[in-house]
Amino acid sequence: MHSYGKATQQTVRIKEGTRIEQLRDRLTSLGKLSAGFAHELNNPASAATRAADQARELLAKLRIANSELLRRPVSGADGTLIEEVENSLLQSKPTILDGLALSDLEEKLDSILRCHGFNDSFDSSVGLAKCNMPADTLTSLLGYLDPVTARAAISRVAATAELSILLSTIENSCARISKLVRTLKEYTYMDEAPIQNIDVARSLDVTLSTLSHMLKPGIEVKRIYEASSVVVSAPGAELNQVWTNLVENAIDAMRGQGELRLRTSCEDNYAVVEIGDSGCGVPAEIKPYIFDPFFTTKDVGEGLGLGLNTVQTIVRKLGGNIQVDSKPGDTRFQVWIPRVNQAELSLQLD
Repeated sequence: MHSYGKATQQTVRIKEGTRIEQLRDRLTSLGKLSAGFAHELNNPASAATRAADQARELLAKLRIANSELLRRPVSGADGTLIEEVENSLLQSKPTILDGLALSDLEEKLDSILRCHGFNDSFDSSVGLAKCNMPADTLTSLLGYLDPVTARAAISRVAATAELSILLSTIENSCARISKLVRTLKEYTYMDEAPIQNIDVARSLDVTLSTLSHMLKPGIEVKRIYEASSVVVSAPGAELNQVWTNLVENAIDAMRGQGELRLRTSCEDNYAVVEIGDSGCGVPAEIKPYIFDPFFTTKDVGEGLGLGLNTVQTIVRKLGGNIQVDSKPGDTRFQVWIPRVNQAELSLQLD
């Protein structure tokens, strides 16, 4: 009895130790995911901040130009021409020029301005080039207005058009941030029921969005999804953790170059999700151990060896199974989970 009691205590300690390490592994994954999201959020946030700072500077230039025009004896025809040029730049979405084309247009506009006595024309030519102002439009405007009025008018037109571009930058950046936040809420199933019907294709796409910072330019993502929805009943956050661990392993195996394949299908009463990659493959001698707790081929500090064990634990809890088939250049993890059939879905909707 005494030996039996010791053995039981040891088993409990091992299970508790494994549970704690699994929790630590999940927290590590969450930390990596948070770092990736922070990076993804920082880019549009920084762009919006820069645009706001530049907009403030342009607003000051716009006020100065407007004050100068108010002091000038601008005729109705002059005012109409200035507004027409301004409106043409605001209403037509300018083509974003590449570096060389933009530089060429800046030089052309700067040359026109200098020919009309603008010795400090650089800022104006840069602003007008960003708006893709046609050279003949600028020539026509300068030829019609007197030099002093023309200077104020050009400053106003350039500032107004640049402000419009900056507002679009801020709008796009905020839209990107909103999309990232929505993706995070979908990934974590925040404010959702613990168990729900989940479209596995949508779940895979949300997971890919959260891992976009890991998808290097050399990695091609190929989706082969079942035509009709493949639905499972599961805790959404745990299911996404399964996809996250498998996709991260696939990305690591390809070392920045290769093809990541996501496939969904139905087999009898099961939803089948296959995550494949063209990486180095799983060596035959370690394949029997890859789902064992604490087994890892990574260097010390890069992983606890619980990722695939956690995947297997979650899948089995859902009444499913996971299989792996691997050779160099073609590794496939198949996850089988009981699916919700269309008849059950129809009854639930009714």
